[in-house]
Amino acid sequence: MAATEVMEFKLAPNPAGDVVTLNLGALPEDQEVTLEIYNSLGQLLLQKEFGMVSQLQEQIDLSGFSNGLYIARVRVGGLRLEQNLVISRD
Repeated sequence: MAATEVMEFKLAPNPAGDVVTLNLGALPEDQEVTLEIYNSLGQLLLQKEFGMVSQLQEQIDLSGFSNGLYIARVRVGGLRLEQNLVISRD
C-alpha cells in the first residue's frame, strides 16, 4: 500500500454499549488485519486477528468492558491506525 493512501476505520456506535461494529473499507489488496483495544493505562485488553482480508465489517463484543475511554488500534499490513472508543451504558 502506498504511503500516500489514506486509510480509515470506523467504530459504530461510538459511544458504544455492549457491541461495536468495526468497519474497514476496501483495501487495494488482501492485508493482514488485527484489532487491539487498550485501556487508559495502555494495557492491552483485547486482541483479535482477522487474517488476510480485503474489507471488514465485524461486530466486537464489549460486554466485559467497564464504562470509560479506550484506544482502538487497527493494524493493517505495516500500518497502524488509532481511534478513541468510549463505552457508556446507562
